[in-house]
Amino acid sequence: MEKNKKPIIFLSVVAGVLALSLIALTLFLVLRQKPQNDPEDSKDAETEEANTTETQEDTTDTEHTPALTTEAESTVTYPPETTDAPQTSDGRFQEVNEQVTAKNEVNLRSSMDQGTDDNIVCSLVNGAIALRTGIAENGWSRVVYEGQTLYCVSSYLTTDLSYVPPAADTDGFKTQFTPVNEKVTAKEVTNLRDIPSVLEPSQVVVQLKHGEVAVRTGIANEGWSRVEYNGQVLYCISSYLELVEE
Repeated sequence: MEKNKKPIIFLSVVAGVLALSLIALTLFLVLRQKPQNDPEDSKDAETEEANTTETQEDTTDTEHTPALTTEAESTVTYPPETTDAPQTSDGRFQEVNEQVTAKNEVNLRSSMDQGTDDNIVCSLVNGAIALRTGIAENGWSRVVYEGQTLYCVSSYLTTDLSYVPPAADTDGFKTQFTPVNEKVTAKEVTNLRDIPSVLEPSQVVVQLKHGEVAVRTGIANEGWSRVEYNGQVLYCISSYLELVEE
């Protein structure tokens, strides 16, 4: 009977030791783990969530915010003007088909611009004939001369092919004026000067505004007009004037 009890006691001891070891291991693992509701864990979780949200917002802003357009990108590029059909605010041509000659001599240009001599192709003298194909409200004519389409100031032309220019007068200046007698006004506003020059000692005497009428008594090939205004003989650039319709 004594012999039968010994194995039972031994097994009981072993079982107790194993149970204690299991309990100790369980406690050890539990102690190593932080509680799920640990404030530090919550704080870390909130920080991570905030960072994630900011990243998402940054991504959203980047995807949906339009990129800034640079000045170079926003600049509209227009096609260059052609010399065959220069365009100005009042440079539309009324189609005509008539022979003309110069009242004296006039420059024929590749474009409607008197601000430079670079566009002068040739000149039309009195007696030489060109074909005028268009007249514009801005005082220019489109002509075909020696196979080229060119432009010149309309007031220098005449359809009277037998026209003989009167003797030129100089008013004491090098500039020679062809006598005319016509009413003119400024297209907008133009300076009337005491001599036909924009350089000193030329002085502006008065300004002629649109609607105010002067009498043009002479036109020079150099682009100047001689006018009478308020009892004075003055000078201005011809391209700034337009004829007054009677």
